Amino acid sequence: MLSRSRTTARTIVARSAVAGAVIAAPLAAGAVTPAAAEVPIGWEEASAMSGLDVLLIFVGIPLAIVLVLVVFGYVLARRTTPSYLPYVAAPGEAITAGNDRAELPAHH
Repeated sequence: MLSRSRTTARTIVARSAVAGAVIAAPLAAGAVTPAAAEVPIGWEEASAMSGLDVLLIFVGIPLAIVLVLVVFGYVLARRTTPSYLPYVAAPGEAITAGNDRAELPAHH
């Protein structure tokens, strides 16, 4: 059985770890601030993206990737043989469990 002081020490360590994680998350989010750089001389100002551009980039491209992967998976699944075919003796004849097995001689 654990002593009371040892249990209390573990509780303090656990609570300190949780508090550290809770405090570290906002600090890390605050450290990630946008760059305050000016546009270099000779470059044009960037134009704002339209809603259609954003939709195409963040929805259209991932959807196209998923569709390509689904088509590849479907095509490859249709071209492979099922895993149960090795258990078929001949086309149309299934292997039956019979007593026609050859006995192996015992070599001692």
